Amino acid sequence: MMNPTEIADALDGIARATFDPATFGYAFAEATDNAEATVAKLKAGTTNKSDVPGGVLLNGKFHFAPALPGKATEMLDTLRASKRTAKAKPAILIATDGEMIAAEHPKSGETLHCAFLELGTQFAFFLPAAGKERYRAAEENPVDIKATGKLAKLYDALLKTNPEWARPERRHAMNLFMTRLIFCLFSEDVGVFKKDQFSQSVFSYSGNKGEHAREVLIDIFAAMNLPKDQRSALPAWTHGLEYVNGGLFADDIDAPAFNPVAFSYLREAADLKWEHINPDIFGSMIQSIADPKARAELGMHYTSVPNIMKVLGPLFLDDLDEALAKAWDKPSQLKILRERLSKIRVFDPACGSGNFLVVAYREMREREIRILKRLDDLEGNKHFAMFSSVSLNQFYGIELTDFAAETAKLALFIAEYQANARFADVFGRMPALLPLRDGGQIRCGNALRLDWDEVCPPPAGDEEVYIAGNPPFLGKARQEQQQKESMDLVFRGRMKTYRAFDLVAAWYFLAAQYIQGRNAEAALVATNSICQGASASTLWPEIFKFDIEIGFAHRSFKWRNNAAANAAVICVIVGIRNASANAKRLIDDDFEVRAANINSYLVDGPTVTVSACSKPINGLPEMTFGEMPRDGGHLILSQIEMETLTDAYPMTRVMIRKFLGSEEVVNGLNRYCLWIDERADPTSLDLANSIPLIKQRFKMVAENRLKSTNKSTSDFADRPHRFVERRSPETFTHAILIPSVTSERRPYLPVDRVSADVISSNLNQVLYDAPDWCIALIASRLHLVWIATVCGKLKSDFRYSNTLGWNTFPVPKFTDEQLDELSASARRILKTRYQHYPKTIAELYDPDKMPEDLRAVHRENDELLETMYIGRPFRNDTERLEKLFQLYAARVRQGAK
Repeated sequence: MMNPTEIADALDGIARATFDPATFGYAFAEATDNAEATVAKLKAGTTNKSDVPGGVLLNGKFHFAPALPGKATEMLDTLRASKRTAKAKPAILIATDGEMIAAEHPKSGETLHCAFLELGTQFAFFLPAAGKERYRAAEENPVDIKATGKLAKLYDALLKTNPEWARPERRHAMNLFMTRLIFCLFSEDVGVFKKDQFSQSVFSYSGNKGEHAREVLIDIFAAMNLPKDQRSALPAWTHGLEYVNGGLFADDIDAPAFNPVAFSYLREAADLKWEHINPDIFGSMIQSIADPKARAELGMHYTSVPNIMKVLGPLFLDDLDEALAKAWDKPSQLKILRERLSKIRVFDPACGSGNFLVVAYREMREREIRILKRLDDLEGNKHFAMFSSVSLNQFYGIELTDFAAETAKLALFIAEYQANARFADVFGRMPALLPLRDGGQIRCGNALRLDWDEVCPPPAGDEEVYIAGNPPFLGKARQEQQQKESMDLVFRGRMKTYRAFDLVAAWYFLAAQYIQGRNAEAALVATNSICQGASASTLWPEIFKFDIEIGFAHRSFKWRNNAAANAAVICVIVGIRNASANAKRLIDDDFEVRAANINSYLVDGPTVTVSACSKPINGLPEMTFGEMPRDGGHLILSQIEMETLTDAYPMTRVMIRKFLGSEEVVNGLNRYCLWIDERADPTSLDLANSIPLIKQRFKMVAENRLKSTNKSTSDFADRPHRFVERRSPETFTHAILIPSVTSERRPYLPVDRVSADVISSNLNQVLYDAPDWCIALIASRLHLVWIATVCGKLKSDFRYSNTLGWNTFPVPKFTDEQLDELSASARRILKTRYQHYPKTIAELYDPDKMPEDLRAVHRENDELLETMYIGRPFRNDTERLEKLFQLYAARVRQGAK
């Protein structure tokens, strides 16, 4: 079976060849993963039933026809009108004249018009012809972004005019004011209020520059909290305003003062077309107006609709769509599906302002409308007495802050209104809009301390529960004491090592507990650390013990949102379920594959965890980390300190060595150390102590070590001239240094070869007197993806580990000839680097500035090494990881025998 990359390569080959209208259809069939026998039958005409001259039709797959020059679009029209197209239901229609391509997905109506030479680059559009679905996320709504910016400016202007509202004790009041304002602007545009009722009241009575806006807004909000017959104490002009209730205006009513600038921003906000705004805009409002420090601490993320759909689609919406397609012509099945919608509950245990719940509600209502419309087409409008079987009571959430929890309820109300309006467009009726009703089962509290069964009761009978959300991403260093205590509550007594986990790990663990043995599934967003390093090898085995499996996953991708400060985070989405025979989906970029098994590293491969090994299990040379001084810095010399010492005492040159840590290796910095080696020269210590500057340094080292609470350090106070931990052999000729931490931006891991007169610090991993072919392994793309996956990261940097990365790295059994080839390749890499001296590793491996000759020798090294693994270069990192995990699993099985 061809993977999407192979299909892309095959289509690109067709695009680069001379166009032949007589053979294109058969070449396209081969390129889209059809068997040789299938293509042979097409060529023989036994299965090709196209009714278009020169056409090729493969049932369920594609219908192609050649076009006259400049007539590709017209030929696409002919294919659409073809009776054979209607009968065979091909996934793709494609017409081309060899210059341009016109294509269509008949099922969705999506079209493509591109140059013939782009056939390979547009491969994702043609994946349905190979029976593979292209993964597509929803589009952003630009109105949301515009509204966010307008309201953020209004908020800033109000705080500038009213600095007391920026104080922590007034923050809730300010946020509540903005929520009320947004509700009113939306309501008057969509028909909840009379058209422009709110705006006319504000701008009619507030003065030309907003000098009375505060008092006017207080009166408006107060009126909306009272039935119309109880407003005698308010100005007469408020008596016609709608009674809202529902808790939104129940708290103390207040408003900040406006200056002309703030009032202008309010006018601009009122001029927006709020009827086009998605309910998820409230999440963006929170991100724009909440205190940045509080937002970071509470983990409040604004999640855009396309990203939400990456979770909800594979979790359960895609299944609903498949069921709807199967039931399309069967009224009884349509009714069963509608009943199923009423029994689906969606639970977001980190709901923030309700974005996931809002989108889930909206998508479920949209599918219900499609069902009812289809029933109307088939049997007439007589099958539903109720207005809608989908209720806001089916949507549950937990949120830490009261403001966000209230906002979630309001967002769900707006989603309900929009769904009702859509229903009215189709069926001509909708329920009363006001007063507001409570919306959504939103609990304010700490999700890691609440009982999820109590918040969202377990499914009974044929009920279904889907847990979805974007919990806070907080690594160990950023967790506050309360969050660490919450982690203790979740994990203590269940697993020994969990302190290094990202906070989001607790949500995964609780989700697995909740769904165990129930008609429930879960899908959560996390940083990709959740499937790397310690989390992959420690957290997931415990989750799998619940008889849970990964049903689908989005592999690492950049997570962006609608916010103006749109920082990208590398994230994954992992969907978990009870063990099942159903297909597993692995999504990578814009295409997906069906996986036999998805392991904790999000690889289609065996369920194994890579554990640290004290010795290489792969036959590789032993790697250790460098020398550790534990000296308080007194044995280390800067360039100036080294020159000062050697100028005053030339005899000290023999006791000074170049000293390289990670930063020195990568950035070419110069540092030095005092290296007194009594093994090589018994008189060296006496000579060092005879030099006052060195003797003073020894004294400071001794004092520093005596203060240490670490016994192994304090015991070395009587040997202040020596590093505490020395791992280098007594004699060696060279060393290979690998920095322990390196930027993820670099296309290859940094590695350098140094002579024996260089001392490596403990911030490097070191191979002493190892053959040069080790450099070829370390400097390969293959090794980088292994390290990135099994070792994890420190912040956003790769973290290199000898025990976890090098000692476990799967390698085939190399021949002597292959090792010689790899050694030669390593020397070519080093030689090419030297030709660019004095550029540093950091400069040479900047992905935007990497010299082409260096890039070329690395590509050659990759091709050479990878051919030794599978007989050809790997097509992508996914394929690399799949092979590496196969080899690792085989090695583990072999070791277990």
